[in-house]
Amino acid sequence: KSQVTTIWVKASLPHYPETVDEIAAEKEAADEFFQKLKRQVLAVAKRAGIEIETDCRPGNPAQLIVQHAEEQGFDLIVIGSHGHSGLWGRLLGHTTDRISEHAHCNVLIVRGPSAGVKEDAAGQEP
Repeated sequence: KSQVTTIWVKASLPHYPETVDEIAAEKEAADEFFQKLKRQVLAVAKRAGIEIETDCRPGNPAQLIVQHAEEQGFDLIVIGSHGHSGLWGRLLGHTTDRISEHAHCNVLIVRGPSAGVKEDAAGQEP
């Protein structure tokens, strides 16, 4: 029987909050985002009759996804390619590239609806 596992890895960015309150606010915002995403994924899976497991971890996305896939014996990793250019394209593309280079199973890269949209280095559309 097939099973789907979704993993959201919150990458550490080079941002240093100035206060404990800012750290708590960032963590709360990330937790709220994951819970919303989890509800959406579970609703879609339920409608499709798919068994799904969700996981959220902090760390290096490429490293953790590849490691988890190997430990669990995954047959396939499906990852989105956001179609960004500029700074976001370099950041997001590196994760996709690293996963496809280091995974011990097949990797399917899916281009989203924003694929092909050009952005400048600040992530803004022209």
